[in-house]
Amino acid sequence: MNRRSITAATGAIISLGLAGVVFMPALLLSTADVGFADYYAAGPIGLSIVGVIALFDVIVFLSGREGRTDQITVAGLVLVSAVAMTMFSLLWATAITPTLISGFTAGNAWIAFHRWIVSAGAFAIFVSAALYTQSVLSL
Repeated sequence: MNRRSITAATGAIISLGLAGVVFMPALLLSTADVGFADYYAAGPIGLSIVGVIALFDVIVFLSGREGRTDQITVAGLVLVSAVAMTMFSLLWATAITPTLISGFTAGNAWIAFHRWIVSAGAFAIFVSAALYTQSVLSL
């Protein structure tokens, strides 16, 4: 395997994992928890857009890996979408207030770390996209 293929596969795996992490509270938390909708809607854009962009990046990374799309186009798409996703996740994470986190039940204490895991995942996709772009442009 060449470096471009490895970075594209890594980016796709991280993107799929991030999409799972983004939508995890929707699957694991009870809708009766106070602030569930407010948690996803925090900030100017909310969290769901990060999950949607992550799913988009899975498709784009894999199309680049399989050579179904022009490599430079794929590199531009994943790099720009990764920057946007990282910024959106940071906007969302910093907009969450301690009051909003305290509204969840004690058994869901993991939710306090969820926003930082999402932001770290988005940054990991950015790093993967940057490495993919570098491998494409070094041809």
